[in-house]
Amino acid sequence: MKITPEAIEALSQALSNAGKTGAGIRIFAQEGCCDPSLQMSLVEEMPPDHQRVNIENVDFFVEDKAQPLLTGVTIDFADGGFRLLGLEYQGGCC
Repeated sequence: MKITPEAIEALSQALSNAGKTGAGIRIFAQEGCCDPSLQMSLVEEMPPDHQRVNIENVDFFVEDKAQPLLTGVTIDFADGGFRLLGLEYQGGCC
């Protein structure tokens, strides 16, 4: 997993605005009808079954089952939103 400078800046600002010590960005997989999708949310502490990854002083709490989906992915921030570059889908849609 890689992060663009724009995404680091936006995530750092979100964490700063939250004002919670120990807060981080949770990255997790959510089952859908097509493939698991990756989701992000700001959380106050690391949930169980997650690994802490610190990039540029931003803590990411990555769910164990989301880890393989992040291979080769770059998190970017543009046009007011986050996007995952290089995400590979493995199945079809229903």
